[in-house]
Amino acid sequence: MHPLIAFLARPTGDTAPITRQWADASDWFVIFTLSTLFFLLGAFGVWAWMIWRRTTKPEPHVQLLMELENENTPGKLAAAQREQEGDAAPWEKSSDWWKTQDD
Repeated sequence: MHPLIAFLARPTGDTAPITRQWADASDWFVIFTLSTLFFLLGAFGVWAWMIWRRTTKPEPHVQLLMELENENTPGKLAAAQREQEGDAAPWEKSSDWWKTQDD
């Protein structure tokens, strides 16, 4: 005889009564599953909050690096765009001036 069958009561009529021993196990399974779910949701929430906080309030040295990067980027982009459009100022040379030779 299988050991699992020993815990099950014989059904009387249409339903099989559940013993308290099985009910306790199912209650603990639900409690464990819900606590795991809420723990994971909380962990992901804290992780998302830390990422958001780092991007909005960076440490001073990181903020300085970000400001320096932002200062240099627009100037380089604007010069490259003017060069491509051909609207360069008279004193500016094209980026490949050394390739052309006047013969």
